[in-house]
Amino acid sequence: MNKIILSLVMIFGCCQLVFAAPPAPAPLMLDEVLSAALRAFPGLLATGQRQNVAAGEYQVAEGGFDTQLTAKNRWSVVGVYENQMNDLGIEQPTGLWGATFFGGWRRGVGDYPVYEGKSQTSNDGEFRGGVNIPLWRNREIDSRRAKLQQAELGKIIASHDYDQALLEIRRLTSLRYWDWVLAGQRLQVAERLLQIAEQRDAGIRERAAAGDIADFEALDNQRAILERRERRVAAQRLLEQSAIQLSLYWRDAENQPQLPSADLLPVGFPQQEPPIDINFEQALVAAQNQRPELKRLDLQKRQTETEIALQANQKAPGVDFSVIGAKDVGYSDNKVNRNELYLGLNVDIPLQQRVAGGRLQVAAANLQRLKYDQQLLNDRIANEVQDVLSALSAARQRVQLSRQQWQAAQQLEQGEQSRFELGDSTLLFVNLREIANGDAALMAADAQANLFKAHAEYQAALGIPISTNDIINE
Repeated sequence: MNKIILSLVMIFGCCQLVFAAPPAPAPLMLDEVLSAALRAFPGLLATGQRQNVAAGEYQVAEGGFDTQLTAKNRWSVVGVYENQMNDLGIEQPTGLWGATFFGGWRRGVGDYPVYEGKSQTSNDGEFRGGVNIPLWRNREIDSRRAKLQQAELGKIIASHDYDQALLEIRRLTSLRYWDWVLAGQRLQVAERLLQIAEQRDAGIRERAAAGDIADFEALDNQRAILERRERRVAAQRLLEQSAIQLSLYWRDAENQPQLPSADLLPVGFPQQEPPIDINFEQALVAAQNQRPELKRLDLQKRQTETEIALQANQKAPGVDFSVIGAKDVGYSDNKVNRNELYLGLNVDIPLQQRVAGGRLQVAAANLQRLKYDQQLLNDRIANEVQDVLSALSAARQRVQLSRQQWQAAQQLEQGEQSRFELGDSTLLFVNLREIANGDAALMAADAQANLFKAHAEYQAALGIPISTNDIINE
């Protein structure tokens, strides 16, 4: 008999294991959503491509210093003089005072008229080499070096654009996440109020049938049930809306938006907020040192200053000094083997200077515009820092006051319920106390949501770099 009982107990235990409910999924936390957004949010990925664009533009600017190889070939096949000319040249621009080195080899054989005697070389040709050095215009800066400097700054600007996009993604992701958590709290409050009204409905009907309370009390409870069902529908819609908005940032392995279900909601808001001990002056200095927008504007000013230096230089006369040497090699029937050395001085003076003057005016105006933009941005950052510190202070006070109000509302609801059971109150007052308790719970949840939203705004206002230690978790 004992063996049979033991067998039944073991079978029952196995059935419990087989049919046990699956464990509840772990709540969705902010760091998980933020990690997905930083990995796969299309807007952030698009901003990241600007860095590739800037790298390509830098490569284009480097191309201004590419070695140039040229080849020219000419054959005279009909005419008094039959000859052949082959010319191979190479040129290398440098950033050293704007100097350009060049060299080459040419071979001219056959019959040439007297006035083209220099075209004729020995059988093995002529090697040449030289350098052209700017002495005034293009010496300190030229278009090649200016474009390279601007492109190098452009790469850094693109990195600051990406940093700014990171800050904005973290801010928006945090705001949408806390909106979703708040919507979950609203639905919980609405369901609790509805559950209370539905649970007491049968008892009120019995008391009304027994003549203990008036019939309209039962009717009033029916009205309360309908009203609270409507509240639950509105709260459910708000939760679905916030989940849809959050899905834009919470993405799966295929980088597609995924909709968070209600069973992924955390129990509530974190009990403790991240500590912040900073005054306005310290926060403003931190923001001015960390905000990517200010860094980008400073680099744009440097780009424009480079353009101003270039155009001011282009207004100067062009004075270039060149040295060219040539040597024939091999045998020649015409005895044209020779060693040659040439010194040259080329002068180029723009008389009207309208191109350089106009470009200089444009660059100067752009520099002044950037200075005004920088001034305005500094003012805005100061306002944002001051506002977010004010918001944090007010949010902390709201959290404390709303909790105290919620505790008082809970006590009043319990007291009114006790009075109603004793016949000293009506359902109208009970409903009012319950609604007041629900509203107080919503205010407490809203205050907590605003507190953690203010932290997200604080991180964005100060330009705090992305770090997993900065992500708020429960």
